[in-house]
Amino acid sequence: MCGGGVQGGDDARVVTGSGAQARAPLPAINSPFNDWVVMHNKQSAYCTCVATARVPRGTVARALFWDTADPYYYVRRQEVPGAGYDLLVVGGEDHKTGEATDPEAHLRCPKEWTRAHFPGAKEFEYRWSGQVLEPNDGLAFAGRNPLDADNVFVITGDSGHGMTYGTLGARLVADLVQGRANPWARLYDPGRVTVARESALEFVRENASVVAEYTELLTGGDVASVDEIPAGQGAVLRRSLTKVVVHKDAEGRAHECSAICPHLGCLVHRNGLEKSWDCSCHGSRFTALGEWLAGPANTSLVPA
Repeated sequence: MCGGGVQGGDDARVVTGSGAQARAPLPAINSPFNDWVVMHNKQSAYCTCVATARVPRGTVARALFWDTADPYYYVRRQEVPGAGYDLLVVGGEDHKTGEATDPEAHLRCPKEWTRAHFPGAKEFEYRWSGQVLEPNDGLAFAGRNPLDADNVFVITGDSGHGMTYGTLGARLVADLVQGRANPWARLYDPGRVTVARESALEFVRENASVVAEYTELLTGGDVASVDEIPAGQGAVLRRSLTKVVVHKDAEGRAHECSAICPHLGCLVHRNGLEKSWDCSCHGSRFTALGEWLAGPANTSLVPA
């Protein structure tokens, strides 16, 4: 559940997780599980989709490319040892977790874009999706966890740049633990308040979206009854004063759980690509059977 830790000097230790004996606990796991509200109001969970295609070896430069369209795309080349081709990794179609209106299109569109911009792209081999946390002001967070003890640190908000911010954050936190000055500390401070107009508008927009999600607790379900759900699919149903999620396995057996995310009580939605239940408020994810996949929730959905 935790990423790699940072080793300090003889008089300080940085470890992942929240061990009671840790001198300096450091949750560095994309979405902090030790914080219920503060950091999750400063960043939003987005799903990004990726597809890979074979291209003739050496026909695409070894670099990272991206455009500035909306939705945007990013491209890199992956060498395949022993093969006569390279893999072109194309991603994009970012959308807020739990809010995909046409899930298949998010994986179909990268393929169409690839064929249009890279005529040498042939057979598509893999496709998948992942989750990134987007800070409202565009910069990651690394430093002391706000409204927490002075020895609790956090690294989050990587915005898809985990390799970069994982290294930067580790160096920054190691300095803070050992009392050394770091030139990046103020810039990436998790407790910072950004007053720029664009950042403030983004904060309001994202958190207004979260508030709107709570109103869905009062609406009807995706379908009226379990009988309407095909085998291998799932849907949200209203059940008296609450809602449940129902997944039908390949044999047609129905598996039910509460549709209420155990983090802060938002409603989860069906992710048809991954066959998961995703919370669009703060990005928690659960398997088709309601088992915990990703935080900030740290428990599974409650069986119905």
